[in-house]
Amino acid sequence: MTGANRGLGSHFVEALLARGAERVYAAARSIDALADAVENHGDRVVPVQLDVTDEETVRRLADDLPDVDVVVSNAGRPCKLPVLQDQAEQEFRSAMEVNFFGPLGLVRAFAPHLARHRGGILFVQSLAALVISRSSPIYSASKAAAMMLAAGVRAELRTDGVTVTSTFPGFIDTDMTTGLDIPKASPRSVADRSLDAFAVGRPTVFPDRLAELVEDAVTQDMAAVLDDPQAVMTRLIRAFRLDPTG
Repeated sequence: MTGANRGLGSHFVEALLARGAERVYAAARSIDALADAVENHGDRVVPVQLDVTDEETVRRLADDLPDVDVVVSNAGRPCKLPVLQDQAEQEFRSAMEVNFFGPLGLVRAFAPHLARHRGGILFVQSLAALVISRSSPIYSASKAAAMMLAAGVRAELRTDGVTVTSTFPGFIDTDMTTGLDIPKASPRSVADRSLDAFAVGRPTVFPDRLAELVEDAVTQDMAAVLDDPQAVMTRLIRAFRLDPTG
C-alpha cells in the first residue's frame, strides 16, 4: 500500500484491515508518519519506508516481501502548472516519475508475487485521467498514462489470474482539496467502494457521485469529452453541485 500515511491512503489501510487483512505493509516516504496506524493496530500494520521513484528500493522491497498478494498503488503527486509554464520541466518530470513510473516499477517488481498468489493490484487513478484538469494538465497527462499502464498490466497478467482494477475518484475530502468550494466524497467511502469493485474483479470503478457523472459522459459522448473536455467538466460540476448525492 503506497502513500499510506495520509489522506485516501490512510483510509485504504483502515478499510483493508476492517475486511480482515492479516497484515498491511503501509509504505510512505517517512515511517514516522505511520506511527498512529501502528499504535492503533499493532503488528497488523507494518510500516515501510519507500520512495516509489527509487526503482532499486522498490525491487529490494519486493524481494523482502514475498507474501504480498495485493498491491494498492496510491502514491501520487499533484502538478498545478500550465503546459506552457516557463522553467517547469523538472516539475513535469517529477509528476510523471511519481504518477506513472512509480506504479510501473511497483507492478514490475511485485508481479511475480501477485501471479504466484493469484492476487491483484488496485491502481488509484483520477477523473483527471479521463477529463483533463484545467489547472493541472500535466497531472492529467500523468494519470492518463497510468490508466493505460493499468490496461496493459491487466492484459499481461490475465492468464495468471491476477485482478487489475483502476479506480477513478473525483474530489475527495482530504487535505489536498482544502479550500475547494465543492462537495467532496469521504475518503473512507471511496476506499470501500474501490475495494468492493476490486473484490469482485471489476476492471474499473467510479467510486463517488461526480465520478459516476463522468462515467456517464464518457459512455454517452466520448467525442465531446475528447473535443472540449473543459466544457464537459464544467457542465458536470454544475450538475454535481445541484445534486451531489445522486
